[in-house]
Amino acid sequence: MPWLTQLADVARRTGFPVTEVGGWKSRGHGPQPSVEGVVCHHTAGWNDRHVVVNGRPGLDGPLSHIWLQHTGRIWVVAAGRCWHNAPSLSAHHTNSASLGIEAENDGRTPWPTVQLDAYHALCAELCREFGLSAARVVGHKEVNSQKPDPHSLSMSTFRATVARCVTNPGTIPNQQQEENVPEVISLGAGEDQDVPAGGELAVRWHTEYTDDPKGHGEDGVAVLASGSRWCIADGLVKVRGLRPGQEVDIAWSRYSRDGKTWTDDAWRLTAHADTNGRVEESVGGQFALNTHNQLRLRVLNPREDVATAVVEKVSMAKISMFRR
Repeated sequence: MPWLTQLADVARRTGFPVTEVGGWKSRGHGPQPSVEGVVCHHTAGWNDRHVVVNGRPGLDGPLSHIWLQHTGRIWVVAAGRCWHNAPSLSAHHTNSASLGIEAENDGRTPWPTVQLDAYHALCAELCREFGLSAARVVGHKEVNSQKPDPHSLSMSTFRATVARCVTNPGTIPNQQQEENVPEVISLGAGEDQDVPAGGELAVRWHTEYTDDPKGHGEDGVAVLASGSRWCIADGLVKVRGLRPGQEVDIAWSRYSRDGKTWTDDAWRLTAHADTNGRVEESVGGQFALNTHNQLRLRVLNPREDVATAVVEKVSMAKISMFRR
């Protein structure tokens, strides 16, 4: 079988957005000998397309033909053979006989609906293109006893949906706009900010890096959602000016939508300053957000008998929002 240079066209038939990774038509460990099955994976990480393309220590890329982003965007990685399933319990699902789809997910997070819809539609179009039945679509965990992916999915149910899509193209409502779900927002403090003794600070975000519409309010402190969302938040907070051993609290806090009323602390921890009076702390969590509230990252300096502390400009946060 030649190089599978039709993969991008096949992917576009799903109706989901498609990106061709540069050089994909000649990327592979030689041409693909045959296509007798499809193997579904999760990547065990986030923003890891480069790993699928280039490989990792001890295993050269490409590691799969397609990287399926959590937004539902399909990235076509390779037209040749990929190292995505070995050893295989099925002769139809070896590296030389099958296509691999690596879906972006850390192996714990619930699957966004838009990503699952794209997964089903993509598998269906691959089956149609290569004359496969839905029975030839398998999970990595089914053909390699050492693997758990794709996590939490019943592959029997998955195949039933793929079969309906093969028979009735358009079964899945695949015209959703990927910018609606999810939003991935990277924020930076950008400048030093004071936390008064006995007081608190809601970190003001001066920089934002995202391909989506702005994710925080004009006041700079509020993170907003456009609907009911499940948030995965991670922040790196650096504070100086404390006494050795002094406590500060760091919290992801929910407020009313207008920001006037504190609702609760969705995630909160206490950190202790080191011998230099500094704190460097990662604070993460998973919690819900909707159109009735907003999210803030707060630093609380409870002691009144100490000097003002400083949240350093290099403090940052990343928030991923998934439709609930």
